[in-house]
Amino acid sequence: IGKGRESWGAGNNIELALSNNSNPYEYFLIASDYGKIRVRYIHGFLENIGKNINRYINARGLEWTNRKSLIIGFSETLIYSGENRSLDIGYINPIASHLEIELNDRLNISGTSNANAVWQIHLDYLINERMRFSGNYLFDEFVIDEIQKKEGKEHGIAYSLRLSYAPIILHKHILTLYGSIIYVGTPTFRHGIGENNFVNQGSPLGWHKGSDGQEISFGLNYYNKNNLIVSISSGFFQSGEENILQRSYKPYKDYIKGTFPSGQVNTTIYIDAHFDYQLKSYLLFSSELNLYKNNEKNRQLEIMFGMQLSYTFSNFL
Repeated sequence: IGKGRESWGAGNNIELALSNNSNPYEYFLIASDYGKIRVRYIHGFLENIGKNINRYINARGLEWTNRKSLIIGFSETLIYSGENRSLDIGYINPIASHLEIELNDRLNISGTSNANAVWQIHLDYLINERMRFSGNYLFDEFVIDEIQKKEGKEHGIAYSLRLSYAPIILHKHILTLYGSIIYVGTPTFRHGIGENNFVNQGSPLGWHKGSDGQEISFGLNYYNKNNLIVSISSGFFQSGEENILQRSYKPYKDYIKGTFPSGQVNTTIYIDAHFDYQLKSYLLFSSELNLYKNNEKNRQLEIMFGMQLSYTFSNFL
């Protein structure tokens, strides 16, 4: 029980619905590990907005692993909200499904328009001791009705893939090269009621670049297994007008299939570098460099430095 954030799925920096890049929220967590099967459940409060609208988060996940090289998982994550709405006991059951609860009218608000759920499958596969493949596939809404298909409605989906290779694995050094692809559809993470969008305090709960976008990136990570971490990445990112970073609490425009990304597209090419050096057990030095160029011919260079001081008291009475 506390305040923090969750990161669910496979791979590093390719999270979709929930990630460690989000703003923190208050929640309680129940998790259990049975060897090859492990489960996790969270329920929490996000924020109060507008006309006393309370927003909550609820998620449940199941993973299977062979405890050697493979992890396969499935999770359901949902946002529910309402004016003066209290914590909904209908979602307390960790093995219940959002659809079953909603369609059987077991919520503290009647109807099927006061919550927004997404479902995700993920896979993490260690191909050999040097190569790892990670993937996530998420669906917000599937269009299966023939009438909706004829109307031109599209699926609300997202996916991410990452392949990493470690050409150097030595006693004191690890070098990893990787490439990744992320795609988040135009209406994904939005809802017919904007208070149920996948945001918290105006920022995404999952992929930090929002929605209605796609990214291809390559990079390398170096770790000397002692006190130095260096990360360098370069990529290509496109974002449309319906990105959830804009109008964070507004509903989706429509579910009609159109150009992707939508509207006026912002294209960015970037280079990021991150450096962490542990000076002492209690002192960490960090620096970061970010260079961006977009299709509006704007260039931006950011350089950041920081120091982190920590100390642990032992035998404290």
